[in-house]
This record gives sequence, structure tokens and C-alpha cells, in this order.
Amino acid sequence: MQKKNNQPPILRIPNPFHESAKTRLVHMSVINQKSQINQATISTFADIFTGLFFDDICGFYSDAKDLLPIYENFAAFYEKEDYQHMYLYFSIQYDYIRKPLPEAVWWLAGNSEVVKEFMTLFIVRFKKIMTEADFLAANGGDN
Repeated sequence: MQKKNNQPPILRIPNPFHESAKTRLVHMSVINQKSQINQATISTFADIFTGLFFDDICGFYSDAKDLLPIYENFAAFYEKEDYQHMYLYFSIQYDYIRKPLPEAVWWLAGNSEVVKEFMTLFIVRFKKIMTEADFLAANGGDN
């Protein structure tokens, strides 16, 4: 689409802190119009992205022992109820393994209540996956 004066349109670069981000979360069924979290969606969302995260870090690290400090750092943030730093740490892990943060997860950043719920469900699911894979007991961690 071109403007009338033949100038290209100004591209809008949306981000999770823009006022339109709420609409994006509504479209994703993460929240409703009243900004209430859709528990079924966020639970499924956390299951999917925790599983993908686990597979991504397992694909990057050659030794299962390398996963324990990652889990322990998440657990420490969770224990402090520091969900924003937990989310940032999640993002940094993707930077470290040279993969983009999944876009759907990126859109959560602008809503602290959604971040809190996502990260709470994430750590529960991450611990379960680590336990089922025998990574916690085998490597001396069981927080």
C-alpha cells in the first residue's frame, strides 16, 4: 500500500509493550477482553513451550549435567517469586543457544500477570520433564 504522495507507508513495528499487545494476547486466547487469563490456553501454552525449550537445550548441550544449573537458576527465581527475571532468563537461554525466542512467548513480555502465570507453569513442567528424564536425581539436583 502506497501513500497518496507515492511515499512508502511507515511500517509499524509492533512489540509486546505497545498498547496493541493486549489485542494480540486476546487473539491468541491467552487473555480475554477483560484481561483475565485463559487458564486452559496458558496451561497448554506452557506445556508446549516448556517441551520445546527442553528439547532445544538438550540439542545444544552435549552433557546432561549442563542442564542442572539452568534448572537451578529457574528454581531460584521462582523461589523469590521473581517472574520477570525468570522470563528474562528464559529469553537469555534462547540467545545463548543461538535460537530466537518463540514469537508467541515474546508477546507475553508486556503483561506481568501473564508472565507470572506462564513462568509458574513453566517451572512446574520443566521440573517434571527434568525428573522424568532422570536429569535431576542423576545430577544431584531435586529442588
